[in-house]
Amino acid sequence: MITDGEALKVWAVRANAQPPGRVVLDLEADSLHCYRERLCLIQYADEQGDEIIDPLLIEEMTPFRDWLTGAQVWMHGADYDMSLLLKTFGTLPNLILDTEVAARLLGYERFGLAALMEQFYGIVLSKKNQKANWAVRPIPVEMQEYARGDVTCMLKLADRLVRQLREKKRYEWFLESCRYNMKHARQRHSEQRKEDWRIKGCGKLERRGLAALRALYNWRSAEAKRLDCPPFHVCHNEALLRWSVQLEAFGTAMPLSYWSGPRCTRFRLAVRNFQLLDEEEYPIIRKSSSTHDANYNETQLEHWKQRRDALAQHLGIEPSLLATRGQLECLAAGARKAADLMNWQRNLLLGETPLPRHAR
Repeated sequence: MITDGEALKVWAVRANAQPPGRVVLDLEADSLHCYRERLCLIQYADEQGDEIIDPLLIEEMTPFRDWLTGAQVWMHGADYDMSLLLKTFGTLPNLILDTEVAARLLGYERFGLAALMEQFYGIVLSKKNQKANWAVRPIPVEMQEYARGDVTCMLKLADRLVRQLREKKRYEWFLESCRYNMKHARQRHSEQRKEDWRIKGCGKLERRGLAALRALYNWRSAEAKRLDCPPFHVCHNEALLRWSVQLEAFGTAMPLSYWSGPRCTRFRLAVRNFQLLDEEEYPIIRKSSSTHDANYNETQLEHWKQRRDALAQHLGIEPSLLATRGQLECLAAGARKAADLMNWQRNLLLGETPLPRHAR
């Protein structure tokens, strides 16, 4: 286990000598146990074996960051890990090759790492420490073993998936999908720093509802910071959205029954402060780069949906991998550019590549 700067420099020499795409990374954080999550552990593997790097004990992580910026690495289900890397180091690897993306493009219905390892190699990965507090030091031996388990056989899995992708002529789809995911991770990171209160589901709110959501989100953050706990320990996003809908309609928002008296008082004060806002102080309704004029043609939408679903069935993949509902609405509105499709999706959906007769 690498716990000091000198050992990290030795590791960096080894890591920099590895061929592109022949290393694996996994990360552990303490997001379930504190207000401000931290990167607590970095699991690394290459052809020589695996290592654990402890960023909580190493004061100078520059050798890792320098290596990371130019590396091509394998990860599994990298969305959260990308967010953690951007928050901690302000950068991502040159390329993240995601085994989950590969498995989904191949049509595997069970594409979790544990499911794939068991299906291919009969290896049962323990889930015992999935929700452990990775900020605890010293790290118990069983937690170290759990951490190593997620990277030990990943290169073997990656090689198998790549062979299958090449056989099905989907490897270029895979590379483009990985780059696309990295681009959107950077965009999300940039947007979240500006308005992190705009949570999933807030698109249905009008300006008054958005003002309520912003006020309640900030109240929840203050409560979580007060107790040094994750915000969802105070209340879940679903509750914030429910209250915001009620307040948007000039209704009431009631505290949760199990809250303490002081928390209820602070909640009511947050609601009252929102109610005192002038309309000019409400947030604007922000449209993302992939949204479009809502006046799309329903007949066209059904056409694109049927085409997508037929293609997905022929390819043996989830329809949403070909296009999301929002992307189909863009196509139905004639806003092809706004749909933000990848090249391989566009070629299939827009008929730029010959299709089997029954998928037309």
